[in-house]
Amino acid sequence: MGWIEITLIGFASLLVLFSVSVSYFIARGVFHPLHLTLAETRAKEMERTPDLLLEYDRWEKHPYILRSRFGYDLKTYFLPADETVTAGTQKNKFVVIAHGYTYSHHGSIKYAWMMKKFGFNVILYDERYHGESGGKTCTLGYYEQFDLEDVISDTFHRYGPNLFLGTYGESMGATTALLEQGFDHRLRFVIADCGFADLPLLLTNMVKSRYHLPRFPFIPLAEGFFRLATRTSMKKIRPIAAVPKATQPILFIHGKEDRFVPAVHTQMLYDVCPTAKQIYLAENNARHAESFRKNRQEYERILTEFMVQNQLF
Repeated sequence: MGWIEITLIGFASLLVLFSVSVSYFIARGVFHPLHLTLAETRAKEMERTPDLLLEYDRWEKHPYILRSRFGYDLKTYFLPADETVTAGTQKNKFVVIAHGYTYSHHGSIKYAWMMKKFGFNVILYDERYHGESGGKTCTLGYYEQFDLEDVISDTFHRYGPNLFLGTYGESMGATTALLEQGFDHRLRFVIADCGFADLPLLLTNMVKSRYHLPRFPFIPLAEGFFRLATRTSMKKIRPIAAVPKATQPILFIHGKEDRFVPAVHTQMLYDVCPTAKQIYLAENNARHAESFRKNRQEYERILTEFMVQNQLF
């Protein structure tokens, strides 16, 4: 064998090794991300919205654990509605809030603060592989959608069969809420802040923009590693296929300057939604999960408008 053949074989081997390594890195970033502890997420919320964290500390909270159908615990918190707000109104209004990728229920405090002002009881929880919940992997919405359904079913079981209940999600939580609503017609509304429309599309664009690499072979290989780790497929994590099944009003929110999940994902979801819908693309240099923090008054106004127009409180 000549030196040319040896050189070509060596180059091909390095290319294969590079492709496999990068693909595994992509897949591992999905199913085993570096997630933050509760102490770390609390510290971040103290930096970002200290007034809301201090208010959260004063709220009445009832922590409990429910068992996911997949065999792990989900740490959950019931935050009763403020009686001074609900006086003279129906008291069976509930919202279940799902947090974002690598975070914990602390990321839902800002949304709980607004929903409590509308007289809602709030259910927060740590999603699988995050916070104090169990689960060996993160699937960016696939198994999480069924966990959310379990939290919702548990809420009906605990607090009554005739609840007026909706869901609210941020980032991965928004994707989870949009996937779950596709088969759960108990919901009265969904609010989705900076979710993605299609996981393979998101990863393809991320590989191209961040690493200047093509879809093939990296995304197919990453799909293989993801399947091995999670026993499901990235191709099943496509809210854009679930949103057309909606039967309740949906509010879509996204920061215009989001570079992690570009705002075009929310526009795509809005475009295929068949029910009453509203979209808010936040200005003021709002990046991923920053729409509320960068535009608090406008965000509250949009949320109030959505609630009023759809008679949700």
